[in-house]
Amino acid sequence: MRRATPFLAAALLACAPKHLPPSGPKPALEAAAVQPGDRSRVPEPGPAPALKVPPQRHFQLTNGLKVRLVEVHKLPVVALHLVVDAGASYDPADEPGLASFTAAMLTEGTKKRSATRISDDLGFIGASLSAGAGFDSASLSGSVLSGHLEELLEIFADVLMSPVFPQGDFARVQDQRLVSLIQQRDQPGATAAKTFQKLYWGDHPYGHWPMGTERSVKATRRGDLVRYHAARWKPRSSELVVVGDVAEQGLRNALEKALGAWKGGSTPTSKAAVAKPPRLQTVLVEKRGPAPQAYVMMGMPGFQRSSPDYVASEVAFQVLGGGTASRLFRKLREKEGYTYGIYARSEARKLGGTSFIVGSVKADVTGAATEAVLREVAGLRERPVPPEELAVARNALLLSLPADFAVTAGIAGKLAEEVVYGLPDDYWDQFAVQVASVSPVDVQRVSQKYLDTAKLTTVMVCDPAAVKPQLEGVPLGPIQVRPAAPAGAPSKTSAKVRAR
Repeated sequence: MRRATPFLAAALLACAPKHLPPSGPKPALEAAAVQPGDRSRVPEPGPAPALKVPPQRHFQLTNGLKVRLVEVHKLPVVALHLVVDAGASYDPADEPGLASFTAAMLTEGTKKRSATRISDDLGFIGASLSAGAGFDSASLSGSVLSGHLEELLEIFADVLMSPVFPQGDFARVQDQRLVSLIQQRDQPGATAAKTFQKLYWGDHPYGHWPMGTERSVKATRRGDLVRYHAARWKPRSSELVVVGDVAEQGLRNALEKALGAWKGGSTPTSKAAVAKPPRLQTVLVEKRGPAPQAYVMMGMPGFQRSSPDYVASEVAFQVLGGGTASRLFRKLREKEGYTYGIYARSEARKLGGTSFIVGSVKADVTGAATEAVLREVAGLRERPVPPEELAVARNALLLSLPADFAVTAGIAGKLAEEVVYGLPDDYWDQFAVQVASVSPVDVQRVSQKYLDTAKLTTVMVCDPAAVKPQLEGVPLGPIQVRPAAPAGAPSKTSAKVRAR
């Protein structure tokens, strides 16, 4: 940038007023703001945000599709979240990943729209639309300004009812999924999770990776997706959550117009299969390449999402490893310097669950870090949590909850959780009340029940030669060593794909 010349500067000064009028008295708020504060005192926190869960209304379309509506008129926005009983737990045993693959292809083309046209039509009205599948359900969700709701519903219905899974797009998505799975060979977290799932769940519906395997993705054909969609995506096995600036009668009319032609009966539900009997076991998976760290996953039997122990367990896991104030974080990171982060969490699903402790630790202290984890777990089982520590854990859960209900998409997501797991309408109101009432006795009780290290399945992605000697004397059960996944590049599946 060029500097102003002396002549230009002089000219500018000459144009300026010679004397500025004296400023008047500052407003009271501004005057108060410039007063020196007492920096020896921590400012008092403001009032905690209040949890406001809007009331729900339920109705049903003529085709059997259940709808739950929450009217929120603060902003002209509407969020849709369709929950379908078509999750990965329904994957055929020889076709893991089919539910996820099917959902991923819904927005890739319909009978009257290409993938590009779908994207363009959504962009024209400023809308979003996406589909996916987890273990317990599949979903189709979107959002739009309320003035364009009917236009979004027309696209929503087209994607839902008339996907054609175009062959060219199928081959492209198949290649993308295969590349992603191959990349996961070098991701310690994915390697540990896949190994743990198979060790713990065995032939249970939760015993496979939702995305499938490289072999299953290669073997999938377009016709498999067509059949799965026809078999599982049905109105009587689905529920639509609508949140936002829309009135009930207008929504009923719009939904009947858009989705009334969606036909089909209900689908069989998953039976509560039993997981493999838990036993004390450890697997060391060789990490490809240098291994300055060991990725550690320690899992124990957990509980279903609908369990009455869920709330107390969430508080217990917050105390143990829920964040920077937790016991594991303070001990293993702040005091010992073993790790950048280590966490405890529960993974509660429809048919069962697991309790996890996960983190990466320095390879040369893996044994010491593992022993430290076991001591912290034992401490939570053996001694009641001090009231001050319990209050911190409860507040961490309570103070973050209102943010989930601050926007329409967040509300829709929370209500979709109620749908998937059969939770009552007042669940989130009661959740807050129950968290606030969790006692030290409750935390100790669920810790003794669900943090049972005698049933510990441990997976470490590491250099086994460096780590295994450190584990001598650590009560982890028999130790098995597995080689690293082979290196490899994805082959071009698109040339090999055949339509069925």
